Amino acid sequence: MKHRKTYPLDQCPLYRMHSRKKLAQEVFNTELTLLERLANNASNYRVFNIQQGEKTRQVEVPKPILERIHRRLFALFERITKPDYLQSGVKGRSYITNAQLHVGPVPLVKIDVKKFYPSIDAARVYRLYLETLGCSPDVAGLLTKLTTFNGHVPTGSCVSQLLAFFAAKPMFDELNHLAVTHELRFSCYVDDITFSGARAKPAFLWAAKQVIHAHGLSYHKDMCYTAEQGKLVTGVLVNAEHIAILPSKEHALWRQTHDLGCGDLEQRLAAVNSLMGSLVAAGQIEARLLVRLKRLRDVKVALAKEAQSAARER
Repeated sequence: MKHRKTYPLDQCPLYRMHSRKKLAQEVFNTELTLLERLANNASNYRVFNIQQGEKTRQVEVPKPILERIHRRLFALFERITKPDYLQSGVKGRSYITNAQLHVGPVPLVKIDVKKFYPSIDAARVYRLYLETLGCSPDVAGLLTKLTTFNGHVPTGSCVSQLLAFFAAKPMFDELNHLAVTHELRFSCYVDDITFSGARAKPAFLWAAKQVIHAHGLSYHKDMCYTAEQGKLVTGVLVNAEHIAILPSKEHALWRQTHDLGCGDLEQRLAAVNSLMGSLVAAGQIEARLLVRLKRLRDVKVALAKEAQSAARER
């Protein structure tokens, strides 16, 4: 499938949008009254908690009507040309390409923006629409209400990742400039910020922290690696010559393989499908792992035939 062409920001349909009626009809193919009703509705989201390790995270997912608006905005933001340093929300780029950028026998430093989506408040989103996209104040205000939850970017919307990036782009651009002046490679994957090169050392990391702080955001999970160390970048092991999966993930694949014979027929089929998915993901990092897929496909075919035979006997 061919990737759709991107366009510069000033060709986005939202650029210099000065009419709320045109926004509704030409951008969202709906009526202004619907947008206004959604903007003033406090119950536009399903809110629930999920457990991530030892932490509980609140998720805010737009309900179907608002979700349609968010999907349209995502399509528009997706087509805006992104800087080379951004590795998330861009077709052909991923957490794997993010790690690959930093392969080499050089030091590396990394840091995360703390509570990224909740920290991108309505004021930043409003400035994105008003100043960056050049919308009129009333259009910017309406779009801000449609794309924020309790005064910040929602954590569970399809548009959140790109919306948060563009709202925080001045900070990321400044970090990129800092990297260029220090002759470092810089990449950003959602809220994961990574620098590598000869001068990627604690003193530089402190300078990067100052930039984040100057833009009113907080940071955590900062880490410094020497040139000789293996580095963990967006869940991928990076060394001097290539990327690799973590030993713990390879052990998990072994455990999944070991458990294939457990359970009833339906459970074993589900386990095979799950393992195949895990191997495809791991194989993007290390191709040697893909050789197991053919064997698994044969196992899946055999299990499917066994299931059909059992069904006929019933």
